[in-house]
Amino acid sequence: MSSYFTNEAALDFPGVHSLLDLTRHCIEVRTEEGAELQLVIERPRVTSTAGLAASVEASLAERRRSLRGFELLSITEREYPDVSGMEIRVTYIDKERGPLFVHEFRCLIERTELVYQCSCRMPFASACDTWLMTTLQTLRRR
Repeated sequence: MSSYFTNEAALDFPGVHSLLDLTRHCIEVRTEEGAELQLVIERPRVTSTAGLAASVEASLAERRRSLRGFELLSITEREYPDVSGMEIRVTYIDKERGPLFVHEFRCLIERTELVYQCSCRMPFASACDTWLMTTLQTLRRR
């Protein structure tokens, strides 16, 4: 029996031999300063054992191919107090939201890849960047 917990409830999955959690959380944030941000936290399916850098490159290659107006602004290794990973900043044009700024942090916690991706419309880019960096300072392993 495997138990699965969400904020509101818990489920017991009978007869489960293994479980791969590919949960994707989407949180809309409005800061005190009025910036409208969207934070997505996901556990992508890892198809390669080549490591985090290979996963980042594969993700960027897919976005270059599929996103209109895609531009890579920066990619750096980054350490926060409890975790290190790769930090990526990009822009692209979303058909519903218009031109977007995206600040993304990818890391491995144990053998699970986690992606923290904060996006916003271009006028909020600086606030988005600062907000995610401040938020990631509080990231703690459980």
